[in-house]
This record gives sequence, C-alpha cells and structure tokens, in this order.
Amino acid sequence: MKYLLIFVSALIFCVIAFGGFLYWKYSQLFPAPSSEVVQLTPEKRSVLERLRAEAKFQPHQFPPLGYTGAETPEDRVRATGAVDDVIDAVLAQPDGPVHARDVSRLIGKGMKQVFWLATEDRDRTAGYLVEVWYILGFKGPTGQFVSGSGFPKADGYSEPLPPGWIAPDRPRPIAP
Repeated sequence: MKYLLIFVSALIFCVIAFGGFLYWKYSQLFPAPSSEVVQLTPEKRSVLERLRAEAKFQPHQFPPLGYTGAETPEDRVRATGAVDDVIDAVLAQPDGPVHARDVSRLIGKGMKQVFWLATEDRDRTAGYLVEVWYILGFKGPTGQFVSGSGFPKADGYSEPLPPGWIAPDRPRPIAP
C-alpha cells in the first residue's frame, strides 16, 4: 500500500509538472501587448461607427480565408455583441489619446465572450477585432492572438491584415 501511494503521488506530481510546462510553452506563443498610443480622431470615430452599424458575421470570400456565416442565429447575436461592445467602449472615449493596452484588454474581453462558439465564428470575431485595431492605427501586437504563416502581415505591423484588407491603408469596404 505504501508503494502504491508513493507511485500515485509521483504520477500526480509528473502530470502537474507536465501540464505546467505545456501551459508555460503555450503562453510564450502570445506576444506582449503593444504600448503604443494613438489618437482617436473624428475620422476614425466615423469608420468605427460604420463598422458598428454593419451587419456582421455574414458569409464572405475575403482572403486569406472565406467565411460561411455564423453557425446559428444565437451565435451571430453573441459574436456581434462581443464586437459591438469593444467598438462601443472605444467610442465612449473622448477624441484624443488611446492606449494600446486598454484596447488590448477590451479585445481580450470580447474574445472571452465568444470562447464557446465554433472556431470559424471565433476566428471571424478576431478578424473584426483586429480590424478595430487597424482602424485605430496601432501597429504592434494586440497580445491576444497567435497567427501562423498563412496570415500575411504588412511590413511594420505585428497583426495579420484583417479579412478583406489589401494593405494597412486599404481597408475592405464596410457595408452601411
């Protein structure tokens, strides 16, 4: 009995240590959030308001990946709410300086709201939130996403271009 207890204790210790190691390696994939400060201007506010009013999570064929639309109407409502909450929080700020860390925190909260949605819907939510990041003019990483080689990054930018964007200064047309 004594040897069984020692064996089980050692096994539990090894499992916990291995889990800690995996978590540590996973957390290293995420870059540190940018410490940039940009200016919220009436022009940026106008674009964000148009994005807020857009019917989101519709099917599209924007590169690098197409999107078939939200899996269910309930998922569309939840994901749209997550994106709109981030936009609303940014728009609630007065014109002037906006800190990247504050927007990064908002993006993290938005992504937590869609954690249990289908992968495609979570990815599209991330695309909208990175679009907000680009509209505001940030160039550094949000610190909330890890992207692979299939997602092109513009020179001088740390996040991949949002779906449909051709360049950092050439966004997709936002439907009214």
